[in-house]
Formats: sequence, C-alpha cells, structure tokens
Amino acid sequence: MNRVGRAYIGAVTVVGAVALAYSVYTVALMPFDYRMVVLAVLTWVSGSFAIRVPGLPVTIYVSEAFFFTLVLLFGPYPAAVCMAIDGLLISQRRKHREPYRVLFNFAEPVISVLVASAVFYKLYGGPPLSTAPAANIGAIALPAVAMATVYFLLNSGLNAVAVSSESDISAFRLWRTQFVWLSLNYFGGASVAVLLAIYWPSLSPAALVVVGPLVVIFWISFKTTMARAEDSNKHLTELNKLYLSTVETLAMAIDAKDQITHGHIRRVQTYAIGLAKALGVSDTKVIRAIEAAALLHDMGKLAVPEHILNKPGKLTASEYERMKLHASVGAQLLSAIDFPYPVVPIVRHHHENFDGTGYPDQLRGEDIPLGARIMAVVDCYDALTSDRPYRPALADEEALAIIEARKGTMYDPAVTDAFVKVHAEIAAEVNGHEHDVSAFRELLHQPLTVPIAVEHTGSASKEMSAALLALSDLTSEIAGHTAVEDMAVALGSRIRQTVPCDLAAFYLRDRVTDDLVVVHALGAGSEVMKGLRLRMGEGLSGWVALNRTTIINSSGALDLAERRHALPAPLESALATALCARDTVVGVLTLYAASREAFTSEQQQVVEFAARQIGPALERALSFEQERMASLFDAETGLPNEKYLDRVLNSAIYCCQGDGPKPGVLLLSGTGLTAQAASPGDAAAQGVPSRLVRLATTCRSAVRVTDLVFRTGEDEVAVLMTDSTPDAMAAVARRVTEAMHDETRERGNTSIDSAFALFPDHAADPADLPRAARARRVQLRLASQARPA
Repeated sequence: MNRVGRAYIGAVTVVGAVALAYSVYTVALMPFDYRMVVLAVLTWVSGSFAIRVPGLPVTIYVSEAFFFTLVLLFGPYPAAVCMAIDGLLISQRRKHREPYRVLFNFAEPVISVLVASAVFYKLYGGPPLSTAPAANIGAIALPAVAMATVYFLLNSGLNAVAVSSESDISAFRLWRTQFVWLSLNYFGGASVAVLLAIYWPSLSPAALVVVGPLVVIFWISFKTTMARAEDSNKHLTELNKLYLSTVETLAMAIDAKDQITHGHIRRVQTYAIGLAKALGVSDTKVIRAIEAAALLHDMGKLAVPEHILNKPGKLTASEYERMKLHASVGAQLLSAIDFPYPVVPIVRHHHENFDGTGYPDQLRGEDIPLGARIMAVVDCYDALTSDRPYRPALADEEALAIIEARKGTMYDPAVTDAFVKVHAEIAAEVNGHEHDVSAFRELLHQPLTVPIAVEHTGSASKEMSAALLALSDLTSEIAGHTAVEDMAVALGSRIRQTVPCDLAAFYLRDRVTDDLVVVHALGAGSEVMKGLRLRMGEGLSGWVALNRTTIINSSGALDLAERRHALPAPLESALATALCARDTVVGVLTLYAASREAFTSEQQQVVEFAARQIGPALERALSFEQERMASLFDAETGLPNEKYLDRVLNSAIYCCQGDGPKPGVLLLSGTGLTAQAASPGDAAAQGVPSRLVRLATTCRSAVRVTDLVFRTGEDEVAVLMTDSTPDAMAAVARRVTEAMHDETRERGNTSIDSAFALFPDHAADPADLPRAARARRVQLRLASQARPA
C-alpha cells in the first residue's frame, strides 16, 4: 500500500472510531429492547453468508436487511454499533488479518451507516418507528431508497478507494466496473427492512424465523450467480495467461538470438507500461497491447542474420537496410496470430518518426499509433543507457538530453515530456536493469569513435601492391616451421612490418573447449595477452571466428575485458580476420592499435591475403602437434588427462574475479574400475568396455554442455564445472552413481566415491582445485570410518 493509501486508511479509522465512541455512549443511555438484540444477532449470523466478488479482494454480505431494520426501528446509533462489531467478526473470519484491514473493516461501516441514517431521518422527519410507527409504507419508502443509495455509494466508494491503494487501477474505474451492479443487493435489503419495520408491531418473535429461509434463499441465488461470474473470470484469466505465455516464449527466442541486446525487451516492456499509465492510458486493451508489443517489437529480428545482430561495430549501409526490415517482417509474422489487442500496428510502426522520416511507412504525427510512439521513446532510452559492443552505456542525463533534442522530429513531444518527468520512477521498477561491472563500463572516459566495417573496394594503391608483394613468399618462409608457436613468431614479425600496429595476436581454436586461445602475441602489452581465452562469439575476435567475417576499426578493448587496464595505452582500433583451412576456422589473427581509425581498407585486404596463406599452414602445423598433444589425452577413455586439466585451470578464463562464475572440480573414483568385466577368455565379455570407460561415458552424458570431463587417475575421473554450486555437483554425482549402479551390481562390487572443491571456498587458486578435492575426499573417508555403526 502506498503512502496516500496509508493516510486514507488512517483518516477513515480516526473518523470511524470517534463516531463509534459517540454511538456506544448513546446506546448506553437508551432503554433496553430485546428486539434490538435479536436484529443485531441476525445481522451477525447472516454475515457468515459471504459472497466473494470475482477478481477483487472484496466480499459482500446479505445482512443489509437486518441492520437497515435496526436503523428504521431504533435509529442510527444501535445500527452503527452493530455494524462495527460485524466488521470485526468479518475480519476474524478472513485469512488476511493485517491491522490496517481490521481497522478499516470496523470504521468504514460505522461512517456509512451514520451518514445514510442521517439522510433517512432528514427526509422522513419523524422519530424511530419503534416509538412511533409510520402511517403507511409510502411515508418511509422514498427515505428508505435514499438511505440505501447513500449507504451504497459510501460503502462501495470507500472500499473502492481502499482497494485502489493496493493496485494500479483507479478507484472510479474499480467502482464503475465492479461495484455498481452490487447496488441491487442494497436496495433489496432496504425493501425487506421497510416491510419488517412497518409490520413489526404485529410480528411475534417467532415470526422472525420465517424471514430466515427467505434470506438463505436469497443468499444461495446470489452466490450461485457470483460463482458463475467467477468461473467465467477464471476461464478468461487462464486464456490470458496462456496468451501471455505464448508471447513470452516468442520474446525469449528473440532475446536469445540477439546477444548484444540481451534483456532489452524486458526493460522496454516495463518502461512502456509505466509511461503509458503516466500518459493517462486506462483502456485495458491498449495497455495489454503495449505489454505484448513491448515483448514482441523486435520479432522481425528472427529474419536478420545473427552476424548482423551481434556485430561488434557499426553496420554497413547494406547491413543497416537489412536490419530495418525487422519492423515490417515482425508485423507480417505476427499478423498470422489473432491477437485480442492491437499488437501488430505497434510492432510495425515503432520505428516511425514524428516528422515522417522513419520506417517502414513514413507515418507522421498522430497517424502513428500511440503505443508505437511510446515504444519509440523507451526503446531509444534503453538502447542509449545499455552497453553496446561499440560504446559503453550513457548516463541517464546524457540519454535524456539526446531524446529531448529529438523531440518533435523523431519523438512525440507529449510522450517525450511525460517520459522525462517519470523516467526515474519507472526505472526503479525495472528488474535487472542495474548495469554489471563489465568490460564496457569503463571502456573509455571519452566518447568512442564509431567503428566502421569497410567493404572491399577492388582497387589497390601502390602501398598495398608493395605489401602484397612483400607477403607473396610467406608460404615458403613458414613452410619449415612445424610448431604452431614458432610459426606465429615468424608470421607476427612479417605482418607487423607490413601492416603497422601496436600489438598483434594469434588466436588458436582449442579442439576440446572450442575456445580461442592466444598462442602468441607481440608488441606493446604482449604480456597482458598471455593465456587469454575467448569463447566463440565473445568479444571482437570471437565474433570474427563465429561469423568468419573480417571486422575493422572496432575497439580492441572488447577482447581484453579487465585486462585492458594493464595495457600501456588503450587499444582503440582492431583489425581481425579468421584463419581458415578447408572451410574450418582454425584461429583468428587480430592486429591492435592505440590510435582511432588506425587501419585502412587496403590494409584489410593485405591481412586477408596473408590469412589465406596462414590458415592452411597453421592446420599443417597443428597436425604435426597432434602427436605431442596425444600426451594430453588418455588412450583408453579418449578423455583429456590431468595435464590438460592443469593447463585449462591455469588459463585466464578460470582466474575468476569479482562476482563472475566460479569454477569447481568434482572427483569421481572407485576400486576395480580399470579391470575388465570378465576374463579375456570369456566370450560373453569380448568387446565389453572397462568400467572406467563406462564411467567416462556416463559422466559425459550426465554433465552440462559447458562442463568438461578429464581422466585424472587410474580409477578417477574429474568434472570441471565452469559455474558450479554444491547442489549442481551433488546432482551430477548422483546421476553418475545411479547410472553406474546396475553395472556395479552385475559385474562386481565396485562403489563410486565423490568429492568436490569450489573456488575460492576450498582453494585460493583454481589450479589447486584437484588437490583440494582429493584432500576433501580423504577427510570424508576418515569421517565415514570414524562414524559408529
């Protein structure tokens, strides 16, 4: 409940408490009448016949007939005391008994009853009917209708304001849509009260019993009607949930494909809904349309190639034209869905400009749907305040200044002004919008020059011809090198002489992890590059390897993350090209420079020319190294061995800092794993793999795709988990143990032990994780032996 809501509840409580105190005092001075007690008890008992209003935290009761009768016969004050007690009894029967609800439930009826009673006696002009009966029904009919009307307006209105303070729906809208039709309940109760009051003198106490069945029948009929309405609302709610689930599934597909703008659509949805409400949009269909369109506004990106979506640099003219198609393509895809809200127009026109210069239809002004005008502003704001590969996120003030500068040209002035006023409040509601401390946050203190991807020109200058000639004999020079690192040293020197740069790096694709690993770097800051690993698609060089596309003059810091702080100077330009052999990427050659726009299109062609020679030569060198690499793999299981595990753990990718993913090592071991299932002479066992091979195979199928399995001992297998928790490791160990159970039972008494170590909980350095896990295994075994039987 917001601050205004709390103040409102407090005011109602104070006024109700004062009115109740005066009512109790007045009733205490009145002569006792048993009929007053009978009507009060009937009011409280009938209060048990509750009817829940579908879709709202509101309950109505059928006790109006009896407390209206109290008002007519004995005046307002007995009825006020009766309703206060009834409110407290109702609160005790409910699940939610928050103090503010209890206070409101006893105070609000007191106020409503006293005001309504005052209206009745003002119009009637006589004393309570128990002291002076009315001459006929006509004398009290009109005042009773007025009393019921005032009581309904106050009771429903005060409750609507209370419910509104706990939700985002306006009080008037709640009252109009959910309470108005309940007025029949109040007028029905007033009609019964008039009859009881007029004929009260001729009724014996036993006659009141006749009224009971009528009230019960009335309650059953009304409750049945409400139950049907609730079933209908429930059905609509389930359909709406199914619809939203479908929308969110489509949105997840978009978000997963576009790695650069990951999380963008969720934030845009929150901003768009908040801005729509700030603009006074109350139509449920429009709000629902904006809610769905915010998730689906980039649906057309499914038709845009991933290398364009995730490109860490400025798009070329042709790439930009391809990207622009996502608005119309998204609308075409969604038009096949029969949305209950106008979603498609918002998706199609969210890139239209207010002055008519946008796309795809060049709409202008209010011809653009309001939802699309809202989307245009919040989409731009989130893009400006989010990290991009070619620039860090802008501060809120900078982003708002850009949006205001575009007011009237790109964006609707009214929408822009509203967003500037409420953006801070909306931003507080955006979950996960806090920017992580990443490679982009402190990338540069000054604005980055937008990187330019240059296409081939087909012409070469004299300098380029000379460079190509200088590299023409590159193949013969590197032919004598069979070691990859030796080849990289020779190539690096030649290439730096031909294409000036501050730093050159050769990335090799690891055949086990599929990561890019720096095998050689030369130039200023080469020490910083040692051990650097990039996942495919990560950073600038990872993107080049994944898409096999050269990129020029993007920021070199994109590859280096936190390592960039250790460089002698920022690397503001990079030229990277893939090294391929027989249609397979074997590595990436990346040149870095401290100056902006350091590389030309001619130099790009020179580097690509060299790469076409380097790729096949590098593959040949790798084949020569396979025998040497064989020492890093286990011949029996085909798994990488402990030497390889040490190499991976010593690499930079597992030197975790801050709040990033933490590695862990899970050891699985047992006795007799290397023994065959039976003797070699047993025909039934011929070709049956050892239990260790079975364990290795089981581990591969039990781990996640990001985990690696190694053989680290005679009867031991290790699982390296890049983002590990004790629960995740226990789950893997349990799956492996259960999968091996049948083999163990049928082939011999072999048990599987497990122990794990996490960084930095059990080891100060990732390289020490295997030793830490073995030490923990020994401790577990000792503890098991020491435990009494």
